[in-house]
Amino acid sequence: MWSKLDTYLFPLEPSTVCPSGTFDLNVVTGQMEWSEGMFGIHGLKRGEVVPTFELFMAHKHPLDREPVRALWADLLIGGGQGALLHRVIDVRGRERRVFSAVQAVARASDAVEHISGFMVDVTQSLRIESQHAASEAIEGVYEHKALIEQAKGIVMALRGVDGPAAFQVLATRSQHANVKLHLVAEELVNAAANGKVQEVLAGY
Repeated sequence: MWSKLDTYLFPLEPSTVCPSGTFDLNVVTGQMEWSEGMFGIHGLKRGEVVPTFELFMAHKHPLDREPVRALWADLLIGGGQGALLHRVIDVRGRERRVFSAVQAVARASDAVEHISGFMVDVTQSLRIESQHAASEAIEGVYEHKALIEQAKGIVMALRGVDGPAAFQVLATRSQHANVKLHLVAEELVNAAANGKVQEVLAGY
């Protein structure tokens, strides 16, 4: 079912290829079969180790082991499917963010003998997404710089503070109200134009 996922493309960025692999666990023996991609995600090459469930779990981030173990424990009871975003620590100590999908098929006796699944390393894609979000935030500040500077001037004049302190007033309001900084600035500038700036500023 998942035998061709070593070339999986994670569609967050053009030309971004996320390492991926498949695995299969023999529940009775604890032995696992890993594809080349699975070895690669763990910083290994085929033949360097014999994959087992113990090795599989040993590479989980310490804070993620219990959620992963709980998912697998649930699947061992009657089978089913599950998925989880978690962290893997490879043999070089590097942290990788991975998405795993797991499937367990139970026999008529409800006994699960094999569990199979795939794992996709989404570290790069998540990093790119975070960089995009940061860039958008920075661009947003510059786009509304004139408005924010005007609001800062209002705070400086009415509260008798310097520029950094005035900006902190606006930033604190933005955080507490859970609205973007330029909207806080716009509110204050509009209040000044309508003669209600003292009233609005008193709520900051």
